Amino acid sequence: MPSGSGGTYHVYCQLVQRNIGKYIPGKPKTLIQNRPGSGGAKSASYMANVAPKDGSVIAMIAPGTITTPLVRKVKFDARKFQWLGAPAARAAAIWVWHTHGIKTFKDAQKKEVAIATSGFSSAGSVFPRLAISLLGAKFKLIYGYKGGGAMNLSVEKGETMGRWNFYSGFTGVRPTWIPEGKIIPLIGTGPKHPKLAGVPHFTDLLKEGTTERKLYDLLGMNLEVGQAFYAPPGTPKKVVEILRGGFKAMIADPAFKANVLKRRVEFSPVSVPEIEKKIKNAFDAASSDFLKASRNVYKKKKS
Repeated sequence: MPSGSGGTYHVYCQLVQRNIGKYIPGKPKTLIQNRPGSGGAKSASYMANVAPKDGSVIAMIAPGTITTPLVRKVKFDARKFQWLGAPAARAAAIWVWHTHGIKTFKDAQKKEVAIATSGFSSAGSVFPRLAISLLGAKFKLIYGYKGGGAMNLSVEKGETMGRWNFYSGFTGVRPTWIPEGKIIPLIGTGPKHPKLAGVPHFTDLLKEGTTERKLYDLLGMNLEVGQAFYAPPGTPKKVVEILRGGFKAMIADPAFKANVLKRRVEFSPVSVPEIEKKIKNAFDAASSDFLKASRNVYKKKKS
């Protein structure tokens, strides 16, 4: 698991951990090991360089981590991971606690908003920084939180004012916050959610074909891939096939879907071919002429 406990990353890892063994020959016992750090980059680096390549260790990618090598030096290349599939690709937004007088994204363009996040590579850092660079948001990022649970607590206690999170990131662990209006969405990212229909999305505010929109589309690919699981590069093909077969059978089982929905998180699976295609297209786009300009936009303003 690429973060600490208490959030819905843990929920998805727990759902897979408790079920995937049923679909693998020998029905192996499984457990969760947390490797938080650098917004998911620490976990990905471990998987790329240290984890055994025998099928005994798999991981979930932290959305936002796949494209990290495009903007900073890291010790992994997500294109080399052996992808198994994803239980969901989730809608997300940047949210603010209801007591701060910030009701809309326009308000956040006028007044500073302290945003809780984990590390530089995390989606919770990437998308607020994009909003700063591309749309003039006055977000101030507060780094160092070890997981969604810690960030939620910081927002609730007033240490910070808000955070980037999935819609089901709240319904899964803080189910009263959205219906009671305790947390307010300012701007959407990733797949669109019908219950966020009145909230502006990055794609609504960035003109298609511009460098800024291409940059969002590139980094937004992380969210389209979703809560994807993978084995280390170099894992034998036969072992990968066993893991992929088990993962696919798990996803296809109605009982697994029922378990996901019971935990109040999204079930919107992404297949291995879809994951590989999305990643390839994103990296192909990143090799074009707009990448240098994109990096400049990406780093234009940091909080």
